[in-house]
Amino acid sequence: MLTQNILHEIKLLSRNYWFVSLTVVITGLSIYAGHNGLKQFEKRQANLTEAIQNQLEKVERVDVIATALANGEEHPRAFRLSPMNYSIATGSLTIMPAEPLSKLVIGQSDLYTHQVNISSREDLATMSFNELNNPVQLLFGNFDLNFVLSYLIPLLIIAFTYNLKSQELETGRFRLLASNPINIKLWLLQRFIVRFLALVVVITVVLLVTMLSIGVKPDLNLLQFFGLTYAYMAFWFALTFLVNVFGFSSAKNAVSLLSLWILLVLIVPTVINQMANTIYPMPSRVALLNEIRSTKKQLGKEQDKVLDEYLRNHPELIRNEGENAYGYWQGFYASQEITEKTLNPLISAFDKQLNQQQNWVNTWGLLSPAVIFQNGTTRLAGTSAAHYKEFQNQTKTFNIEWRDHFLPFVFKNKMLVKSDLEVLPDFEFDKGVVESSAASGVIILFLFTLILSMIGLLYKKSEQSVSIN
Repeated sequence: MLTQNILHEIKLLSRNYWFVSLTVVITGLSIYAGHNGLKQFEKRQANLTEAIQNQLEKVERVDVIATALANGEEHPRAFRLSPMNYSIATGSLTIMPAEPLSKLVIGQSDLYTHQVNISSREDLATMSFNELNNPVQLLFGNFDLNFVLSYLIPLLIIAFTYNLKSQELETGRFRLLASNPINIKLWLLQRFIVRFLALVVVITVVLLVTMLSIGVKPDLNLLQFFGLTYAYMAFWFALTFLVNVFGFSSAKNAVSLLSLWILLVLIVPTVINQMANTIYPMPSRVALLNEIRSTKKQLGKEQDKVLDEYLRNHPELIRNEGENAYGYWQGFYASQEITEKTLNPLISAFDKQLNQQQNWVNTWGLLSPAVIFQNGTTRLAGTSAAHYKEFQNQTKTFNIEWRDHFLPFVFKNKMLVKSDLEVLPDFEFDKGVVESSAASGVIILFLFTLILSMIGLLYKKSEQSVSIN
C-alpha cells in the first residue's frame, strides 16, 4: 500500500502543471535573489578593498618619511610623525569581512557599515556605524534568497497541500478509501511525506543551481543552511497536515492556512518588534547629541581646569621637560576622557535598552517560525544584529586602545620614529564570540513539526463522520 501510495503521489505531482510551473518560477526567483545578494556582496567587497588600499597608501607615505629621517635625511613633511598627526590623519581601520553566505542572506548588512576609520579625534559617543541608504529601499528590504525561502516557500507548500484530504472528500473518493482496511491518517501522512520529499529535492536543486551561479562554496555553514531550510519546510508541511486532518472543506482549509501564514510570517514578527519598542523605548538620540554638544562646550571653556584634574588622576603622565608642544592636545585628550565619563550613563542607557529589545525579540521570536528561520540564516551568514553589535563593541575597544597608545608620546612631547610605527595596535575582527550556529533553530522547528504531527495523528474526530460531512 505504501509503494502504491508513493507511486500515485509521484504521478499526481508529475501531471500537476501548476506544481511544475511554480517550481520554474521559484527557480527563476531564487536565481534573481542570488544575483541581488551577489551584487550587494561585491559592492561591500569593493568598498572594503578601496578603504584598505587608501589606508595602506596613508601608512606607506608616513613610512617613507620615517625611513628618510631614520637615515639622517631631512624631509619637508616630518610633521607627519607627530603622534597627534599620525593618530588622527593617518589613523587606523577596522573592518568586518563579509562571509560567503552573505551572498544569500543580506540580513542587517544594508543597515550597518563593515568598516570604520579610527581616529583619536573620535570619541565613543559620536562614533557612527550606520550606512547611508535609500529609506524606501530599507522600508521594503532587499530581495535575497532568505526572502524567497521564508516568505514564498510556505505559500508554495500551502498551494500543493491544502486540499489533500478535502479534495478526496469533495470528489467522493474518500468513501472508497474509507471502505478499505487502511488507517486514513497514516495514508494522509504518507501523502504529505511524499510531497515533502519531492519539494526537498526541488528546493535542493534550486539552491545548488543558485549557489553555483553566484560562487558559494560548500562548507559546514552551508550544510546547516540546508538543514535549517528543510526544518522550516517540515514545519509548514506539519501545519498543513494538521489543518487537513480537521476535515474542513478545501476553501476553508485555504483560508485557514493563508490566515496562519499572515499571522506567523507578518503579524507576529511585527507585533514583537512593536512591543519591544513600547516596553523598552530607546532614549532620544537628539537629546543625547544635544547633551554631547553641551558637555563638550562646557569642557572647552574649562580646558586648563580639565587638564589639571586629568593629570591628578594620571600622575604617571606628568612631565616638566622643556617646551610643551602638545598643550592643546593634552587638554583635548583630557576633555575627551572626561566627556565620555560624563556621558557614560546616557550611552549605557542606550546600550541597555537596545540589548533588552534584542533579548525580547530573540525570546518571543520563538512564536514565529519565520523569525526562527531568519535568525538562524543571518547567524550563519554573519549578517545578524549580534554580529554587527559585536563589531561595534570591538571597534570601540580598539578606538580606546588606539588613543591610549599615543597618550605617552603626547604627554612626553615625543615624535614618532620608524621603530614606533612597527608596534602600532592592529585590529582583527573576532567573530568567534558570536554564536554562528543554526542548530538551536533546527531543533526548535523539528520539535514544532513533531508536536503538530502528533496532534494531527491523535485527533479524535471520527473518520466516518468526516466522510458523511
